[in-house]
Amino acid sequence: MKIAIPVYGESVSNVFDFARTLLLVDIENGKETNRSEMVLEGRFLSQRAVQLKKLGADVLVCGAISQELATMVLSSGIVVIPYVTGTIADVLNAYLAGQMVSAEFRMPDYKSGAPRGPGRRRRCCRWQGGRR
Repeated sequence: MKIAIPVYGESVSNVFDFARTLLLVDIENGKETNRSEMVLEGRFLSQRAVQLKKLGADVLVCGAISQELATMVLSSGIVVIPYVTGTIADVLNAYLAGQMVSAEFRMPDYKSGAPRGPGRRRRCCRWQGGRR
């Protein structure tokens, strides 16, 4: 399994749509086996979704994400775990332990089921915790 996390310094980037760097982590038998960082290419949202698919990502753990980009990523078969905040080390440890649902890793003002942005009636993704 390959997990993609947009990063800013040592933390999860606040908004995937504008992140510049992506961390890819290979997981086998519940343990990290490899990690690499790369620059996200392209200015268009569709290019980000295509790049994630080409990189073989199975899961995207990110901060905020636009409805449009989330739909593209989800339609390519990648699980999206949105509204996550924290250091990369803490977030990865929580993911591997199945504890991503903890309030500690939710962005400020995150409310389950709350509309996001003007005119939105439902969220782009459902909060998913831990391994699939």
